[in-house]
Amino acid sequence: MYVLLDLYGVLLDHEKTFLGYRDRLADLLAARFGGSPDAWRRAHDEAFVTYTRRANEVDWEGRAYGEVVDELDAAHLLEMFERVGTEAKPADPLVLSRELEREALAGVNARYPDARSSIERLRATGHRVYVATGGSETNEAALRGAGLANLIDGIFSGHSQNAHKSRPAYWADVPRFVGARAADCVLVDDRLDYLEAATSAGIVALLLDRKGAHRPELMPSYVTATLRNLAGLPQWVATWTASHPS
Repeated sequence: MYVLLDLYGVLLDHEKTFLGYRDRLADLLAARFGGSPDAWRRAHDEAFVTYTRRANEVDWEGRAYGEVVDELDAAHLLEMFERVGTEAKPADPLVLSRELEREALAGVNARYPDARSSIERLRATGHRVYVATGGSETNEAALRGAGLANLIDGIFSGHSQNAHKSRPAYWADVPRFVGARAADCVLVDDRLDYLEAATSAGIVALLLDRKGAHRPELMPSYVTATLRNLAGLPQWVATWTASHPS
């Protein structure tokens, strides 16, 4: 089977990643451009409010994903410089943003305890494992930081698909890219909107509900099954493939 794993919320703890990234980014900026790490952290948090508002206002259908995200990320970094008040300004804020993202994320290990063993068990039984994230092209660095990069067969991102993860366009070509029938692909995600979009391409949808936030009787019909952790994923895949031969 071809297993597509969401990055944040499934493989990595989103809050731990966010805080670790924020702290490392502040240290990197302070070392290169002056100012204190605390000042850069405050600037990050204040600029992130603007970033979130702008992201929520964007017409994701009307504009290319990469164009929107690149614009948002460059503007976020520039606002941080403005808030810190340093005289130095990046010549190319997008290039610097991507460079800093990779360096910062590569130093953060936010892996959930069940992630590595689950992937290893899947691969040991012949299954292929991919990451499908709504994040940018820099998220390979987050996998390196978590010690998972060498276990992943490929990464799909908003940049690679040029679409928001909640849109069917993100998923339309995924089965072809991995060389499989859609029915042999399963997405494990903690967000229902992403699962619903994936099923539009015929991909099997599996909800990972670590906190038990979803009531079983209210589960939408496009969700095939629900797991509370990744430890049970290899057994689910084994059972599914045994009852759904290619």
